[in-house]
Amino acid sequence: MKVHKIRLLDNNYEIVVANQLVKKCIEAKIDFIQERLQESNTITIEETERLKSRINELNAEMRSLDLFMERYDGEDVELEIGATIVMSVKQPEYA
Repeated sequence: MKVHKIRLLDNNYEIVVANQLVKKCIEAKIDFIQERLQESNTITIEETERLKSRINELNAEMRSLDLFMERYDGEDVELEIGATIVMSVKQPEYA
């Protein structure tokens, strides 16, 4: 199996910058899903429901991030963020 990795976020960030960076990533994913939903003529009802559910999950993650960041508001801290995208090539399994 072939694997490709992209080091997307691997660094320490001031808390304000970390907050902005992570929120931008979540917002980009939500935007991507919403664009897929706009192409609703090419996706199934089940896929539409799954994508809408994923948006709800991401919005919950955004709220969780806000609560996490509030704990350290005003403190002189940095956050270490590590996010690597790992892509593996595999053959689809058909039933």
